[in-house]
Amino acid sequence: MKCVQRIGRGATPRRQAGATLLVAMIFLALITLIVTSSIKAVNVNTKLVGNMQTQKEADAAALQAIEKTISSDFTALPTPATLTIDNGQAVAAYTVSVPAPVCTGIKAIKLSELDAANADDQPCYASGAAQNTGIVGSGASGNSLCSNSNWEVNATATPPASEPAPTVHQGIAVRVAVGAAC
Repeated sequence: MKCVQRIGRGATPRRQAGATLLVAMIFLALITLIVTSSIKAVNVNTKLVGNMQTQKEADAAALQAIEKTISSDFTALPTPATLTIDNGQAVAAYTVSVPAPVCTGIKAIKLSELDAANADDQPCYASGAAQNTGIVGSGASGNSLCSNSNWEVNATATPPASEPAPTVHQGIAVRVAVGAAC
């Protein structure tokens, strides 16, 4: 006798067994793409932050070299210098190139810019009856007996195993007697 299986009403044959696998593979591929792009974004951001930190450290090293230069009497004989600045970490030090400072000009200090209570400003006032107090109309020019020589000091720091960072520029004024030359 032959056995016949009847499918009852409302029952459907099981023909969707491979569709679930296909949908699962598509979602797995999408999730893999999302994770891969996230990892790439994190790597780019990490490199960006590292480069910014190196740039800031190079700027700080250049400023420290400029401070070292202007703390000496650099106006007497301006000479170029190459300094090694340690950033206090376990990595190698920065090499900083400081060209010779350049005098950009001399500017007379006005009496109105001086402070009579400051001991450094007192030699700049005229003495005796001809003293010019900085009051408008009290003197011909209003200039004191002192001038500022204006200097430009530059420094370029090179991080370890890297290209040089941009040059840092610093202007400074040094008090000199009237009539002094650069």
